[in-house]
Amino acid sequence: MGNGWFETVAEAQRRARRRLPRSVYGALLAGSERAASYRDNTAAFAELGFAPHVADLSAKRDQETTVMGQPISLPVIISPTGVQAVHPDGEVAVARAAAARGTAMGLSSFASKPIEEVVAANPRTFFQMYWMGSKDWMVRRMERARRAGAAGLIVTLDWSFSEGRDWGSPWIPERLDLKTMVRLSPQALSRPSWLAEYARSRRLPDLTVPNLAEPGEPAPTFFGAYGEWMQTPPPS
Repeated sequence: MGNGWFETVAEAQRRARRRLPRSVYGALLAGSERAASYRDNTAAFAELGFAPHVADLSAKRDQETTVMGQPISLPVIISPTGVQAVHPDGEVAVARAAAARGTAMGLSSFASKPIEEVVAANPRTFFQMYWMGSKDWMVRRMERARRAGAAGLIVTLDWSFSEGRDWGSPWIPERLDLKTMVRLSPQALSRPSWLAEYARSRRLPDLTVPNLAEPGEPAPTFFGAYGEWMQTPPPS
């Protein structure tokens, strides 16, 4: 079994804990407040199961279905999870993995990679949007996704802006300046294999959100975009 293969989500989680700096792992595996939704979702998936039997089976197993008109090989797609800059390739790597397994990619507005690069890796990409900014601003985001070749839109309207975590929130910097890198260096040095990936890529983790940038303007930081999202008046 090669080092890149893992057979269960639990094994992937164990490897992530060993490989990622503590604050990075804590930011990924955490729900807001009491993490009720995190536990409820995990419990709901645990209720699904298969009844094993060997008699009277079809000679061909087929799990194909469609989502928003897109054919996929199994009834699972990638959730649009933002800021996947824990790896140099970020969302592009996830899109490649989804394409290799014949399923669709959900790309968050708060992704760390431009939608054009993600669609190039997986044409079955759905662009996710929040209700943020003006209507004209949102139309420009949709137009960019359409021009990039996005297969559809995912609109998220059920967010409550909860930030706190009952067990404490990991420190997440707005940008990686020298002061921040010095502060995070003990954690990074304790995970040399993770650090080596970025050294080989010759670039630092990108904490900006390029899909929320205006044409010709630099990409806003995650927290800058998050602040605008929180201040947008809700729709009627």
